[in-house]
Amino acid sequence: MAKFDGVLFVSDMDGTLLDSGHEISRENADAIRYFTGNGGTFTVATGRMVRTIAQYVTQINANAPIISINGAAIYDLARGKLLHSTPLDTDIVKIVEKLATEFPELGIEAITMEKLYICRESHVTRRHCEIVKMPHELTDIREVIGECMKLNLMHDPGYLDRVEQFVGARYPDEFYMVHSDPQYLEVLHKGVNKGLGLRIIADIKHIAKENICAIGDNYNDIELLKNAALSFAPANAEQQLKDIADVVVSTNDDNAVCQAITYIDKQGIFRQQTPQHPQGALMP
Repeated sequence: MAKFDGVLFVSDMDGTLLDSGHEISRENADAIRYFTGNGGTFTVATGRMVRTIAQYVTQINANAPIISINGAAIYDLARGKLLHSTPLDTDIVKIVEKLATEFPELGIEAITMEKLYICRESHVTRRHCEIVKMPHELTDIREVIGECMKLNLMHDPGYLDRVEQFVGARYPDEFYMVHSDPQYLEVLHKGVNKGLGLRIIADIKHIAKENICAIGDNYNDIELLKNAALSFAPANAEQQLKDIADVVVSTNDDNAVCQAITYIDKQGIFRQQTPQHPQGALMP
């Protein structure tokens, strides 16, 4: 029996697995290959679309379906098959048109499984497109083709606070809203989050909850960490994530995922089945 048999490790991408240049370090890639080569199951959970994830997953030998669009889609890259999806089922056209009227400076993106549509361009949407390197189309919301999986609402934090309050008051209990960046407010179907995606992957791979690890840095990773038996946060994470995590490791620019896997390996946690990780512990 390999040392990591039956263990699932799920990692956020931006700010966690990827460094500030949006690349995977050799150390992180080697550690993941070591983990999967010794029986472990590894995948990513991200707000990104499938098309912007594939180039990274091929570098690290991920061996489970990916959690994309913050849990709204579970996709098996190896088979090219969508396993689960939860699109927004409210009248998105009316919502976007109302937001565009009420908040004239708001950047608005509509995300489908296949495409990124920019319904209102801004300096933040332009930066986002540069980061994800994703072909996109500037169009009216009425011209969006396919089911909308997520809305990205983009501006400075104070402005987005007003947007979030407006959406929450006007459409109570219809959406899950979360910040994946201070300038990004993501709007998904109620109940959709990375924690849901993690549970779906665990069911697919027949992984027991007590054998699940996760790492993430931002607010859209809260449910991911809470659904793991052993959770990590990189040192660059938001303070709330560091408070939730069992172990704080190095920053995303200093091979955080590698350090988390090293911690699991050295502690022998899952071989012993008696985790020794006081909450909030700092990785030596």
